[in-house]
Amino acid sequence: MSARPWSVGLSLALSVAPMVRTLVALIERSTHPEPDPAMVVWAERSPFLDRMLVTAYLTVALAVALTALAGRARWLRGDRSLHIALTLGAAGALLGLWP
Repeated sequence: MSARPWSVGLSLALSVAPMVRTLVALIERSTHPEPDPAMVVWAERSPFLDRMLVTAYLTVALAVALTALAGRARWLRGDRSLHIALTLGAAGALLGLWP
């Protein structure tokens, strides 16, 4: 059974979303190890909102790229794509617990 390319791209991108959020948090913590407490308290915007917007942007870009890839690669539209999505989602959820 062959799935539609958009459904494969969307399911894979949504399963990788927790991993993308973890990578954004790790990059932020490695570039800014200690935030200034005054900036955290008096900031106009929440860093959580910024992190989530960056994660949403990267997930949408990944969904577009994976949809294009699924349109060209027949092996990605097979039954194994669901197993790949579930495996990546579980790995992303476990990685999300770490930072």
